[in-house]
Amino acid sequence: MRKLKGRSFRLFTFGLCWLVASGAFSASETGNQPVIVIVIDDLGDNRKKGIAAIDLDGAITYAFLPHTPHSKELARIAHQKGKEVILHAPMENKSGLRLGPGALEEHHDHQQLKNILNTGLDSIPYVTGMNNHMGSLLTEDREKMAEIMQVMRRRNLFFLDSVTTSNTVAWKVAREVGVPYILRDTFLDNERNEEYIHQQFKQALKVAMSRGYSVAIGHPYPETVEYLKKALPIVEELGVKLIPASELIRRRSGKPLLLVEKKLNPCDQFEGHCESELTHRH
Repeated sequence: MRKLKGRSFRLFTFGLCWLVASGAFSASETGNQPVIVIVIDDLGDNRKKGIAAIDLDGAITYAFLPHTPHSKELARIAHQKGKEVILHAPMENKSGLRLGPGALEEHHDHQQLKNILNTGLDSIPYVTGMNNHMGSLLTEDREKMAEIMQVMRRRNLFFLDSVTTSNTVAWKVAREVGVPYILRDTFLDNERNEEYIHQQFKQALKVAMSRGYSVAIGHPYPETVEYLKKALPIVEELGVKLIPASELIRRRSGKPLLLVEKKLNPCDQFEGHCESELTHRH
């Protein structure tokens, strides 16, 4: 797959600037500077990849898997660098993919869900919120999500719905229970190559510029980290501000949620793990 390097990368990206200047994207609905939240998921298993991701410049939010070998250390490093730390809570999916320790599953009763989630949250220092890892099955279960959101409310945490199924009720239950919430708009790296990541990043910026805010999720893949190293310095030039997830929630407190119609990519249910799933199937 062809990579976008050096001058070609900047010219391609500044093509987006021209689109903005020409009015191809409408002005932000809020009338304010558009903002983007970028979350890096799946941290904790690999120290080297985690450090590389945390070393990225800017107000990125980092989501840590519970009970993983390096989650505590990496969360502390991220916090020391002024980054936001959240729990990346494994939730049962429809494909039977392995979830690892701390998974919340359909067969768990109320007390089990409560204990597992609290233990997972306690395993990551400095957490301010949580998003779901996988979860295409569990996030469709209103009763289970209500139990989970009660824990979130008691701990005064926010919830980011990763939207791994078009039938998710997770964010709706969060709203009903009184848990601050936002939704994922874009997965950056369902395919681990620079051209695909670039197209997804442009889509995330387009949403931010038209609606006023956008939420993108990526992973600590070398391809994603290398792309963001080049792309993030250009974001400010585009007039878009990178902010933590909690800051977006604060800004939107009391405002109605502006939903962007989502056409879920079949890979979205695997939350950035599509290539490995396809390999497994074949």
